[in-house]
Amino acid sequence: MLEQLTKRFAYMPADGSVDRPILGAVLGDERTLYIDAGNSRRHASAFREAVRAAHAVREPMTALTHWHWDHAFGAPYERMPLIAHRRTREALAKLVGLDWSDEALDERVRTGEEIEFCTSYIKKEFGEIRDIEIALPDMTFDRSVTLHLGSVDCVIDHIGGVHADDHSIVYIPEERVLFLGDALGPAIYDGPRYYDAVDLLRLIDRVREYPAEWYIESHSQPVKAEAFWAEITEFRTLAELVLEIGDDERRIEAELAKRLRRELSEDDRRTVEQFVLGSRKKQR
Repeated sequence: MLEQLTKRFAYMPADGSVDRPILGAVLGDERTLYIDAGNSRRHASAFREAVRAAHAVREPMTALTHWHWDHAFGAPYERMPLIAHRRTREALAKLVGLDWSDEALDERVRTGEEIEFCTSYIKKEFGEIRDIEIALPDMTFDRSVTLHLGSVDCVIDHIGGVHADDHSIVYIPEERVLFLGDALGPAIYDGPRYYDAVDLLRLIDRVREYPAEWYIESHSQPVKAEAFWAEITEFRTLAELVLEIGDDERRIEAELAKRLRRELSEDDRRTVEQFVLGSRKKQR
């Protein structure tokens, strides 16, 4: 199902049942930019056909926010120019030629090359027929690139972060839409999930530079600025407490509840635990 967020930005909502992230389409007069390729040919096909049914698609191209499978494995569905950060191409190049059978996936989990969370969803999305190909970006950049699509521009900036050091975000100035992908997410490939307080504060400061009205995180739903910054302010408060207090989990929880003026939820406590884990990793 395609949703129209603004005049020139449409998207397909995330589907957590098979770990499908939000996919976006920027509708220029001269070019159409797809943001992220989807987690499979089926995902990419459903999205792009929905866009074509609703809009005139002109000279399409795709930009990847980062290399993770759920954002990149749909790229070979339909050949078109593919753009990404240099590190995204380097990471995807390591996947070329890999065996995607159950046995191979399970072995990579055993050796630490892959994680169970991803392999379980790859098996679910692809079933027994693993027609997985890896498309490498045709164009790469190091810091930033601006695409002029005709009456609308897209600024793609590398932002990094613990979730993926190749991560880029996409800002659409005319629509005031900021596509964040998973940039503010936790690290997932280095043991249990964790946040790095210093890095998260850096990312928040970077995100604040964009005068957006809509914020899009890949596995959530688009939110207006007021709601987004209300949630991010709580994350900032937690990150600052970790830097102030250290890894004393109970003390952090008590102080966080006091500063937020509410009882902590189970999700809050889980997030505290992930920040504390990140703090302990940095001490090693």
